[in-house]
Amino acid sequence: MSGLAEQVVALGVIALAQLPQPQDLQASQASGDPDSIHVLVNRQNPLEPVDYSPDDLAEVGVRTSEPEPVYLREEAAEAAEKLFEEASDDGVSLAATSGYRSFESQARLYSARYAEHGVEPTDEFAARPGYSEHQTGLAVDVISIDNPECILGECFHETPEFDWLEDGADDFGFVIRYPEGMEDITGFAYEPWHLRYVGTETAAEVAERDLTLEEYWREPAAPEYDDPEPDPEHLRR
Repeated sequence: MSGLAEQVVALGVIALAQLPQPQDLQASQASGDPDSIHVLVNRQNPLEPVDYSPDDLAEVGVRTSEPEPVYLREEAAEAAEKLFEEASDDGVSLAATSGYRSFESQARLYSARYAEHGVEPTDEFAARPGYSEHQTGLAVDVISIDNPECILGECFHETPEFDWLEDGADDFGFVIRYPEGMEDITGFAYEPWHLRYVGTETAAEVAERDLTLEEYWREPAAPEYDDPEPDPEHLRR
C-alpha cells in the first residue's frame, strides 16, 4: 500500500471513530451518581453511599392509600402530580402507596421479613437496604384505589388504571420498571405498579422500544446479588 493510500485509510478510520456511536444517540446513559435521575439501581448496582438520601424531597400532592404523605424528589414529584391530574381527567382513579423510603425504613422492612422467612423469600419480596429504587426518591408505587378487588395490587395489571399507565406514563417521564417476564434482567418479579422516573425523553424511548432500563442503557443483567446473604450491619433487629 502506498503512503498516500495509507493516509487515506487512516483518515477514514479517524472519521469513523468520530461518528456518533449508537449509545450516544439515545436520550441518556446509566449513571452511578445517586443525584442523577438516570441512576441505575439493581442487585448489582447499590447506591453509593449505601445510605444515600436525596436533599430535594417534596411531598407529592396526590391521593394516597395511607394517611402518611408520599415524598419524591422534587422533579419526580411534580411529574407525578401532572400524571395523576391527567389520569383523573381521563376518569382513571390512581393512588400512591409508597414513594421515597430511607435506608433505615428499607432496612426495617427487609429485616422484619428476613427474620420471619429467611433470605430467599425476602429477596423475592423486597430489595435489600441500599439496593432499592425507592431510596432514590424517583420511584412510586400506585394502586387502583376505587377497585376493591385489586386494592393490594396483585391484579393491578388487569385494571383500566394499568392500561392507562402502560399507554401514557412515559408522557410524564415514568416507566414501568419491572416488566413481566424480565426477572432474569431486572432481578425483580413483575411489578406493574412500580413506576420509575427517568425524564420524558428517556421514558419515551424505553416505552417505544419496550425495554428494561438495563437493556436500554446497555448494562449487564442483574438477576442476583453478589453476596448470598445481606450485610448484617444493614439489618435492623
